Amino acid sequence: MKRLLLHNFGWKLLALALSIFLWLSLSGQRRERVSERGYVIPLTVVNVPPQMVITSPIPDIVDVRLKGPFTSIRLADPAKMEAVMDLSGGEPGERVYKLSADDINAPEDLEVIGISPNSVRLRLEKLAQREVAIVPRFVPPAADATVRVDPPTAKIAGPESEVQRISTVLTDPISLAGRPLDFSTPATLVAEPNIRVIEPRGIVSVSVRRKKPR
Repeated sequence: MKRLLLHNFGWKLLALALSIFLWLSLSGQRRERVSERGYVIPLTVVNVPPQMVITSPIPDIVDVRLKGPFTSIRLADPAKMEAVMDLSGGEPGERVYKLSADDINAPEDLEVIGISPNSVRLRLEKLAQREVAIVPRFVPPAADATVRVDPPTAKIAGPESEVQRISTVLTDPISLAGRPLDFSTPATLVAEPNIRVIEPRGIVSVSVRRKKPR
């Protein structure tokens, strides 16, 4: 019997120690208070389909409420959490994305018991391109003047619905004060919100020839 007890005694002692450690850990967790706390975390959008863009406003943050052991709740860092909206397979149009606990990246030992807002309404549109005329903007307006722009057109890109309604792109205001009757000046193009100018990149040249006042 003594030989049987002493056989592999070191391994048996190690197994006993591990068992005691696990029992103490689990019993300690059972005794620890269960707590709840709210956190403000960022909302991240991933996998927007190629050649598409979100055209509706979406929140930057969401409120989540977590439940779990008091120590884990106290140590939870909202800077390391996020809510994720996965738009894989999205189609053009409006939809409501439901946020669930699976969309919240939080510590594994904490349970997600609340999300606000728990749904986000968003609109996806196809990206489109179009060539439009460049129109200089003068201050004050240039009356009886011949204006030439080089290049005369620009290629713009953006959400399809917005690109379709745009026929021109303006320059930054060009002051006529103190200018000779004939002059040339560089100018920067100013695109509307959600629209970007693909070509030309940089500035354009605006040439003006005005008639002498009578």
